[in-house]
Amino acid sequence: MKHDVVVVGAGLSGFMAAKTAAESGLSTVLLGKGMGAIQVFPGGIDLLGYYPEDAVTPHDDVRLALKRLIQERPDHPYARVGEQDIERALQSFCDLFPPDGYHYTGQWDKNIMLPTAMGTMRPSCLVPSTMIAGRKIVSESTLLVGFDEFVDFFPAYAARSLNQWGREMGLRARAESIALSDISQRGDHKAAALAALFEDDAFRNKVASRIDKLKRGERLIGFPAVMGLVHAETVRADLEASLGAEVFELPTLPPSIPGIRLFEMFKGRLRSAGVPVHLGFEVVSAIHKNRRCTGVVLKTPSGARSFESDWFVLATGGLLGGGLRAESGRIVEPLFGLPVEQPEDRDGRFREALFPREGHPIHRAGIRTNSRLNPVDDGGRVLVENLFVVGSLLGHHDAWYEQSGSGVAVTTGFKAIRNLMER
Repeated sequence: MKHDVVVVGAGLSGFMAAKTAAESGLSTVLLGKGMGAIQVFPGGIDLLGYYPEDAVTPHDDVRLALKRLIQERPDHPYARVGEQDIERALQSFCDLFPPDGYHYTGQWDKNIMLPTAMGTMRPSCLVPSTMIAGRKIVSESTLLVGFDEFVDFFPAYAARSLNQWGREMGLRARAESIALSDISQRGDHKAAALAALFEDDAFRNKVASRIDKLKRGERLIGFPAVMGLVHAETVRADLEASLGAEVFELPTLPPSIPGIRLFEMFKGRLRSAGVPVHLGFEVVSAIHKNRRCTGVVLKTPSGARSFESDWFVLATGGLLGGGLRAESGRIVEPLFGLPVEQPEDRDGRFREALFPREGHPIHRAGIRTNSRLNPVDDGGRVLVENLFVVGSLLGHHDAWYEQSGSGVAVTTGFKAIRNLMER
């Protein structure tokens, strides 16, 4: 069967492209070998935390920094999207969620500072409803709760680091840990299993009872981000009612439960829109000639399967997601063989400092595109006319330093389909 659009990649940018295509009335199929970088997703949508390179504090007013970036960096993905469609894309993302359930909140042009499990504060413009209360940590006495057998969150470390960071602001956080073996017979205490436990009323009541005895009048209580898989907002509200304090989640080590929630939300939306979602198999080759792609080949246990289309979106991720690979001293794009913008020699990929203010050059490696997000060569010639490149595959930005990774994913996935519709 031939589709209007084939999206290759099931990360945040791929899902956003598929959602936008389906809502635009295009017959769409999504092909993904895995969850992409969603499994390390911290939870919030980070539009722009730091810019320019000498910025040492995150922006409060994102709009001003974004205007400057777009003006000074015309090859940056945000310059390709444009301010108006950045706002539209983020609104479209928020529309994915029911307002009375687990949802995202905030303003696209304002950063919110939230605590992390590492004891740092992270800027995001849109954050899950289960995390938003964490912004009050600088003004409210806070109890961070962990679980002895859950090794992906150490509340004492987080509290100590946050207190050091916010000493001058009077930040007051302390930590307590609960033994899961005392309140549950389950032997699996990994993130997904613990999130499933939080969906159980009896388990939640036991947790609340233990915390109630440990409280010292704290008005804010932080948990690792495992407060349920499907009904996280219900879990949060129930814990708040039981504890008489505001409750929030802190992002933890992968796998990301907020990422899994987002993955399932996107998948459900696409399937309800009639979009086939093929996961767990890799697209191993593309059929293209005369600067057009006619199909891609999916490798399955029952043999190769071809998907034909008029338009394709490449959302296979960067080095982390496998959309780019390091081979023989060079970084390559393996599916279409697109040229990768990268440092000329291996020694130039990294700077001497572990966390240099200006970032590592390798983080800017990626595919060069024109203003429509079509891949181009050094001279600006379009290489595949009906292919759009989105997300962390794109070059000319440093998602790690800028704190812009999820923002680039959401906005470019949306913009690719906007460009397709305006052809």
